[in-house]
Amino acid sequence: MDKIDTQGLSGEAVRGCTDNVYPHDENGEPILPRAEFKELPIFDNKERAELKQIMLEALREYHTGYNASPWTLDEFQE
Repeated sequence: MDKIDTQGLSGEAVRGCTDNVYPHDENGEPILPRAEFKELPIFDNKERAELKQIMLEALREYHTGYNASPWTLDEFQE
């Protein structure tokens, strides 16, 4: 076997196989094809604005020590 099998996926080496053969530059590094990514936004602009407002409100409450609960820990301890 001429290939390194790291996950049990490569199988036997096939003579004359050129699936992953790319041209090399002057340093011997392979020239790989350019990766093309399609942007798939999860939230639209209205949802982003609403989430930003929620997060800012939560951070403001956290930093000011605001506690929305009328109960305290002392009331639950015996």
